[in-house]
Amino acid sequence: MFRSSRGLYSHIPCPVLPRCRLPHCLFNHGQQHQTKQPRQAVPQRQISNSASTAGSSVYAGKGRVSSSLLIGQSEINEHVSLAFKGSAKRDAPATESTVPSATPTKRARQQVSVPLESKRSADAAANFTAAEDEAKDSAVVYILPVKPHPPALHSQRLQLATALAKALRDNKLSTTPNNAASTKELEIASRTTSATYANTMKQHIISLGKRGKSVEKINAKKTNEIPSERILEYIPQLVHKEWQLEENKYLTALPSQNEIEEARAAVASGYETCDRCTRHFKVGAEGQSECVHHWGKPYRVKGSDKKFSCCGEMEGMTAGCRTSPRHVFRITHYPRLAVMIPFRQATATGNNFPSAVALDCEMGYTTLGSELIRLTILEFPSNNVLYDSLVKPIGEVIDLNTQYSGVTSVEDPGIPTFDATMNTVLAKYIGAQTILIGHGLENDLAVMRLYHKKVIDTSILFPLDNPGLTSRGYKRSLKSLAFSMLQRDIQGTSRSSTVTRSTTEGVISNEGASCASTLPPSVVAPDALKLEGHDSIEDAKAAADLVALRVKFMLALEDQKRAGATTELKIAT
Repeated sequence: MFRSSRGLYSHIPCPVLPRCRLPHCLFNHGQQHQTKQPRQAVPQRQISNSASTAGSSVYAGKGRVSSSLLIGQSEINEHVSLAFKGSAKRDAPATESTVPSATPTKRARQQVSVPLESKRSADAAANFTAAEDEAKDSAVVYILPVKPHPPALHSQRLQLATALAKALRDNKLSTTPNNAASTKELEIASRTTSATYANTMKQHIISLGKRGKSVEKINAKKTNEIPSERILEYIPQLVHKEWQLEENKYLTALPSQNEIEEARAAVASGYETCDRCTRHFKVGAEGQSECVHHWGKPYRVKGSDKKFSCCGEMEGMTAGCRTSPRHVFRITHYPRLAVMIPFRQATATGNNFPSAVALDCEMGYTTLGSELIRLTILEFPSNNVLYDSLVKPIGEVIDLNTQYSGVTSVEDPGIPTFDATMNTVLAKYIGAQTILIGHGLENDLAVMRLYHKKVIDTSILFPLDNPGLTSRGYKRSLKSLAFSMLQRDIQGTSRSSTVTRSTTEGVISNEGASCASTLPPSVVAPDALKLEGHDSIEDAKAAADLVALRVKFMLALEDQKRAGATTELKIAT
């Protein structure tokens, strides 16, 4: 504050004494300004201020940059903050000659900020690079600071890093595209200048597109030559980690007895919410109101409102296009599922179990919720049918969901019960080390009451191209994946495979399928299968072929890289 030439307020004591630190205060301080200010508290306050501004990113000669420079995972911010504070304490001036004054000059700010920022950037890059392979992918692309000056504005760096993440995701070159893009952008930004940064990033993004196309150009004949043994050796690398299973609502730990008891007490009233019309009703009560609903799913056509796939009506126009005499419900809470039917776990080991199987389930509504009514298990990668049978549910049947399951009746006395089915499956086809392959397997395992963590889910393996929709829980359907990647039309209004009953073995045969000639006696083919809805053999085969396609391309790419490295070695020698 400037010194008053008239001294109009010099007779008034300063109202903020003794905390006032103005060198030329207008008010009266008595003898305070004539004495030397204490300096021992200044270094501590200056250092703490420097450490607390870790998000402000002070650069030499640049002033302060917005704290939005650090967006991303909380653990990365924590590592950066700790590294910055630690380096601040180590680099703090120890003598009075190097202590900055109460109003530090530009040179003083440079002496404190530049070493701290440099140390912070290096520690952040090292911590992130070391944890990239083990940590899950972040929800967004984030930008880390570079020393001593960033080569571009934060907005431009974020835009190019986002484009890099999209290229990695589209070409399927990384399982963690956001993390990989952030790391690569930091590496490029650290070694380039403002004149070369943008061009270097763009050239790298273009090279990723060419690398992705090289995978697509791999000769299909070479992929078909890959033996099954190599495929089975590779697929353990595709098994999802536990955090991926948790994000996709898989059961990752058996419900405790306390959780089961709490769930049993919560459902003692017997009231449930209808899975179709969302009305509250009491299970098993007589005189229930009719269930009016749309059995199809709503979809949106560009430039119009949502319509239902069952009748084409716009959403909200009517209560529904179908009327059912009874309400149905479905449970997704695992302790509540354990109350109805206990969970099992595959514990058997040995060489008799297949290394990997593809499975698919069909469900129907009973008084116990959604239950298993058909189970199909295929051997991977041959797609031979190991088990395919209808299942008699435990509860009273309300609706077999024929438009999706294709099942019209489960009253045949030859159909095995749920317990008999699961005992057979766990004794012969699913062991502790068997890898399960399917689409949306969290629903299949829940209805089977099976706790198993060695899973390859095609809805996780082939996510949506839009990361925003993926983060909100949207997934690609099996029908869409089979059509775009296998050029195969499944789940149509009528089945692509003909369902017949053999007069000699009494099994299901799928004409045109590779598994039609090797059906075991365990396959039960009732007459109560309709030529509409989903075919569980067809769906399981599509999921298995999608996984096999991914493995073949990865192995063919490895062979191509190995052949290229061998050629370069020969040329060099």
